[in-house]
Amino acid sequence: MSLEILEESSSTSEHSHGYSDLSDTEVQEPTDFYSAKTSMASTPTTDYFPDSEEEMYDDEPSDLPAIPITYNRGRRTSVSAESMAPSQDRDYVKIEIPKTQEQRQRIETSIANNFLFKNLDEEQYKDVIDAMVEKKVAQNEEVIVQGGIGDFFYVVETGTFDVYVSKNGAFPELVNGYGPGGSFGELALMYNAPRAATIIATSEAVLWALDRVTFRRILMENTSRKRKMYESFLEEVPILVSLEPYERHKIADALESLYFEDSELVIKQGDIGNNFYLIEAGEARVTKIDEDGIEHELPGLHKGDYFGELALLNNKPRAVNIRAKGRLKVATLGKKAFVRLLGPVVDILKRNSDNYETITRS
Repeated sequence: MSLEILEESSSTSEHSHGYSDLSDTEVQEPTDFYSAKTSMASTPTTDYFPDSEEEMYDDEPSDLPAIPITYNRGRRTSVSAESMAPSQDRDYVKIEIPKTQEQRQRIETSIANNFLFKNLDEEQYKDVIDAMVEKKVAQNEEVIVQGGIGDFFYVVETGTFDVYVSKNGAFPELVNGYGPGGSFGELALMYNAPRAATIIATSEAVLWALDRVTFRRILMENTSRKRKMYESFLEEVPILVSLEPYERHKIADALESLYFEDSELVIKQGDIGNNFYLIEAGEARVTKIDEDGIEHELPGLHKGDYFGELALLNNKPRAVNIRAKGRLKVATLGKKAFVRLLGPVVDILKRNSDNYETITRS
């Protein structure tokens, strides 16, 4: 480039596609009555799934609805999750169950604010909806039985359902109901936990069902593929070449996906930079305003290109404007996270950055 992007320099390497990473997030409180009753009151967790093969409740939470007398109360309640590793690419086949746009919209609306789905990126979200299987239900059919072990999460397409809870072995009471767009059973996507309510169809109905293994597979496959893509991109960033593989791995796991619409500003010339960006999909326009206020077009950026990397090390103003050209997806990492992950390594990178700036200006 004749007008170098300075710290906003880009690589031109091509890379293969990858899939999603699940950000670390605190599990939010479920909103439906029975999920709230089983919201891990006695088993703290910092991720969606347990680290061990099987986790046990030390004490049954006092506010859980009583399970039916037919259920074996002599056993301790087991809460477990399958152990699985990302499969080889040749073994993993996405499940795509055909749905109308109206059906997809109903599912999206239903799960939009559910704590399990709020932090999925667009690819994961699409894969989850694609994988949901249609289940036809007869009137008076029990979809979920209190005390039973559940594997499925359900979204109501058509029909109505009543929710019953038995407390202290008493006759079940009607406590809630669901219609089209409603959803229930989300904790089954996390754990092999007993159902906290019985749900019965009050009419013929159609449900969309998602099982726990498929849900976990989608998350893990996407996470694995995206990590590989990120690490491949990071290997091309000059100021990061001195990092050990495990250090690049830590950065790859910390990257977060962001979307920008056409012409939306990603970085502004003159602003102090706080984030580093990698382009996952789409293109970006690069412009620079000279001393006379004239804006010059510079070579654009594409998938695999990066910009803003020196913002991780130096408090210098951005040298260019970068805008989305069409829809743009980027992975980003902030300065604070970068320093927290790498610690003393940052000082070494700062020394290297002086040579890097000299190169980009030449």
